[in-house]
Amino acid sequence: MDAIAPTQIRLAFYESPTEPRIMMFGPMSVDLKSLEDCFKRLSRGEAQVEFHALPFVFAHGDIKLRMCSVGRVDGGDSRIASGLCRVENELDSFEWARTCEGWGYLAELLSGLTVSPKPAHQYVTRYPDEDAIVVVSKGEYDDSVMAR
Repeated sequence: MDAIAPTQIRLAFYESPTEPRIMMFGPMSVDLKSLEDCFKRLSRGEAQVEFHALPFVFAHGDIKLRMCSVGRVDGGDSRIASGLCRVENELDSFEWARTCEGWGYLAELLSGLTVSPKPAHQYVTRYPDEDAIVVVSKGEYDDSVMAR
């Protein structure tokens, strides 16, 4: 395994018949502020982010995660498709679409975790409504979980 900076967010996917899981985690020094800022950019309408390719992310294995903003609901169609979906025919690839408001809500959820002086985690998707659960965690797991 390549050397991972203490501030890098570890991105990993674990298949499970009961609860497929995408983990975004790291030690207490992990840079969750950059994740929060990414959510804020999407909340302002940035079209998409190839999260797995960002410099503050260490993507374990073949996981790919594209985050997309589908625009604002204000006076628009509230049925806009959103959520975390597995990309067809690509086992470890996901597209995560939310409205601008949805990304803003996730940025707010992360703000407490970002500054927490204690190990903690936050769920940011709902399974089985979405194709996997996404957990953001700091200080709870070490890098050995990626060896499993």
